[in-house]
Amino acid sequence: SSDLNRVDYFITISENVSLRIKRHYGRESEIIYPPVNTGFFSPLEEDGDYFLMVTAFAPYKRVDLAIEAFNLLGYPLKIIGTGQDEKRLKEIARQNIEFLGWMPDEELNRYYARCKAFIFPGEEDFGITPLEAQSTGRPVIAYGKGGALETVIPLQKKNNHQSLYPTGVFFYEQTVESLIEAVRYFEDNGSSFNKEKIREHARRFDRSIFKERIEGVIRDRHEQHMKKMRG
Repeated sequence: SSDLNRVDYFITISENVSLRIKRHYGRESEIIYPPVNTGFFSPLEEDGDYFLMVTAFAPYKRVDLAIEAFNLLGYPLKIIGTGQDEKRLKEIARQNIEFLGWMPDEELNRYYARCKAFIFPGEEDFGITPLEAQSTGRPVIAYGKGGALETVIPLQKKNNHQSLYPTGVFFYEQTVESLIEAVRYFEDNGSSFNKEKIREHARRFDRSIFKERIEGVIRDRHEQHMKKMRG
C-alpha cells in the first residue's frame, strides 16, 4: 500500500517476521529481539518434579496439545495463566495437570526455576516465556517453528552436528505423538543440559541489549538521513 511505501526503515522482532516482510512487501528489515527481563528471572538451587507452561489460554497457544500429551504421559504439568479456553481445558485435563491461574513475577520465578522443563507447543513470532524459563537455567521443549528456532538451541543432532550447550528439545509436528516423543527424548538426555550455559544463552536477549541495539539503529538511521538531507 502507499502507506507502506512511505516507511523508510523496518525494525522487526525476529528473523521469522523479517522473512515475512521480505516475502509480502519486498523490503529489508533490521532485526532487534524484544527485551526480556533476564536479570530478574534467575536460577534457584532446588529442583521440582513437574513440567511447566506459562501462557494465555488462546487456541493458537495449543495448550490442548500439551494437556492431551501429559494426560497420556501421566507426568505432573503445572499451567500458569488464564483465558478464553480455560473451562474447556480444565474439563479435558486429568489429575496430574494443575491450573494455577496468573501470579506475580516473584512467584513465577520460583515456578520457572524449579521445573524440569518448560513446555512451549504453540507457534509465535518470537516468544518471551521460553527465554524467561531459560533465564532461570531451565530447558525448553518447543514446537520447532517460528520464534522458538531463534531462542532455543536444540539438543537434537542436525546435519551430524550436535550443539555443545543445548537449551532445549524441539518437536516438529503439532501432534500429541510428536510432543510425547520430545518429552521422552528430553527425559533420556537430561544430563545434556547445563543450567549456567542455558542462563548465559538467555542473557543475550536481555533488556540492556535491546536498549543498546535500538539506540544504535536510531542513531545510525538519523545520521544517514541527515547526510541525505545535506545532499
